[in-house]
Amino acid sequence: MKNTSRAFVTAAAGALLLAGCDVTNPGPVQQQFLASPSSHAALVAGAGRRLAEGVNSLAYTGALMSREIYPGGTTGSLGHSPLQQAGYIEPGGDPGQGSFYNDMIQARFISEEALGIFAEAEEPADPDVEALAHLYAGFSYRVIAENWCETVVSTSEELGSLEPSTQRLDVAEQHFTDAIALATSDDIRLAAYAGRAQVRVWLDNWVGAVSDAGQITDNAWAYNLNMDDLDTQTRNQLWFANADEPYRAYSMLFTFYGGNDGIIAQNSESETLPQFPGYSLEVADPRIPVVTTDTEFASFAVQGFGQVPFLNQDKYTTGDDDIRLASGAEMRLIEAEALLQDNNWPGAMAIIDGLRASYGLNNLMVDFPEAGLPAASDVATAMSYLMRERGIELWGEARRWGDLRRWLPEAEGGEGQGLGGDVRLPDFEATTSLFRNPATPRSICSDVPDSERDSNPNVPSAQAG
Repeated sequence: MKNTSRAFVTAAAGALLLAGCDVTNPGPVQQQFLASPSSHAALVAGAGRRLAEGVNSLAYTGALMSREIYPGGTTGSLGHSPLQQAGYIEPGGDPGQGSFYNDMIQARFISEEALGIFAEAEEPADPDVEALAHLYAGFSYRVIAENWCETVVSTSEELGSLEPSTQRLDVAEQHFTDAIALATSDDIRLAAYAGRAQVRVWLDNWVGAVSDAGQITDNAWAYNLNMDDLDTQTRNQLWFANADEPYRAYSMLFTFYGGNDGIIAQNSESETLPQFPGYSLEVADPRIPVVTTDTEFASFAVQGFGQVPFLNQDKYTTGDDDIRLASGAEMRLIEAEALLQDNNWPGAMAIIDGLRASYGLNNLMVDFPEAGLPAASDVATAMSYLMRERGIELWGEARRWGDLRRWLPEAEGGEGQGLGGDVRLPDFEATTSLFRNPATPRSICSDVPDSERDSNPNVPSAQAG
């Protein structure tokens, strides 16, 4: 763990990079100057920078783990190990996992340390700057809880130990509450309501989640993390990994979105591949378009499969495309899921269908009968619609992995909020034996990396833990 002053050197540098200016690094910032109001915005921007880096990486790796994308065989730059391509995170984290874990831990740490500095400063902080620090802290806790099963919460005074990643979501909730109280900016205030609604879903506080979601009445409203093509750390990775300059690291084929409608008959093991249409090829849904190109295959080959036919996503089309942290559309789906928790499936379906109508679409069964969903007639069938709608609305936003774990039964390590709904993961197992190895089951979350375990005496090794 870096000490406070060194952490905030990173924060200040992050603020300068986010500004996109040509600057000269002034060197280490002395601790006493951090209390100055002129430093506050830079400190908080540094937390936002780390949050953007972490979510950017998670949006890509999480998409692979949750089967939003199919691996293209790339193992080098912008790629994943064969085990990760199979959906398995090794204990202690695979190579590359430590970097975005560190990003998320630093985002939380920097924002909370900034709040501590503001509290001790002689001059009060700008309310919106302080609110933004609370906002970034709250979102950091939420992103960590959704993507790791365990985490470590250290401070500048002491090193923490392993704890469930959801254990401090009440702290996240309080950060959002404080942001709401402080913010004079409508955008920050609405983002805090949205973040608190997301956290309250995990806390099973559906009444509170619905109350917060109702504060955002515009479905088109969104709170985004700024991506920047000029910086490799904040260049949108889901775009760049398939930008063909030179990467074609994944394909949309074999997913719910890309399907496999007669594209290839057998894999390299001479096994017949499943044939099914893809949602995004059949439905003109603006939320998750796909695009065919002149390129026939992804960059490399997948074990037991061979070269993967290439179909690209068209949601992110440049390195500057931002990634949403929260949106009005998601708030509608939180309201729908809350009604399901209260056994009101007709009300939930009305919200889901209303959201689709706002995009010029019909009920999912009408638009895409190939999904194989029966007409909603009870909570479980309506939950299946909700599961698919969140998968469409939030594709590539580092949310699906957390949703899948949240819906899993408690006996399987989840939160048990699935209500009998059928997630129906894409059948990657049918494409190659890579996905059928019982020694490498699909991971439901990431693991605290060895970089933390090796440097923190309070955290056991992955083998011992």
